[in-house]
Amino acid sequence: MSGALHAELRRITTTRLWWIALICIFLLSAGYAALPAVVASLQTKAGVAGTPFADPGIIRSIYNGGNVLSRILAMVVGIVAIGSEYRYGTLASSYLAIPRRVRMLLGKAGALLIFGVIYGITSVAAGMLVAVPFVVANNGSFLLDQPGTWRSIILGICSIALWTMIGMGLGILIKNMLVALAVGIILGFLLEPIVSVVFFLKRWDQLLNVMPSGATNSMLEITSPVLFAAQHPTPWWLAGMILAAWCLLPALAGLLAAARRDVA
Repeated sequence: MSGALHAELRRITTTRLWWIALICIFLLSAGYAALPAVVASLQTKAGVAGTPFADPGIIRSIYNGGNVLSRILAMVVGIVAIGSEYRYGTLASSYLAIPRRVRMLLGKAGALLIFGVIYGITSVAAGMLVAVPFVVANNGSFLLDQPGTWRSIILGICSIALWTMIGMGLGILIKNMLVALAVGIILGFLLEPIVSVVFFLKRWDQLLNVMPSGATNSMLEITSPVLFAAQHPTPWWLAGMILAAWCLLPALAGLLAAARRDVA
């Protein structure tokens, strides 16, 4: 298993995709984290009692503001990691090098989760850097002395890592990498966000909480309306289970399909 993991780590690091995605995640996360920070700042200028930058939900929203885009990029990395094997015909040699397919695929999953954690740390770090000037300028608090803040940070990192599993599952189930990318982007950038926004506007919190975006917001205990947070979120542990199901079921389905599929 360790050999398969090491081989997959080397395979990913020999491409430029992983560090290009890393740079994009940092920049886009910083931009997206600024949205709830700017909204909170406008509330302060409007004379809202107290400072929003002492509100735990707002602070968590800024720290994890980039999660919306980072998880989609993590999914893309997962799709490419397996889709490129089909595209360039290297999957057969991978199976020959490690005859037990499940072991090879688990090694790939482990490597993707490691890079997903790296992407998650990058995303949260960008959000925390964005929070600094806003919190300081508005006499707020970073709330790093509260367990809930650290739980949100750690779960934010884990949620981005989990989204690599959606990408891996799609990459296995849809052998054409370009089609898999198109499906993943449409689902992640268009279909799921639109449905979530409709549920948010209609105040259908129970339905919103079972969507990937709503479950993520509930798990991270985000409250900013800019990120379409439900007014009545589910408990963080239940939301985490819902998100894990969304992320791991495609990977499990792909794993079972690949274990029995003939390789050309």
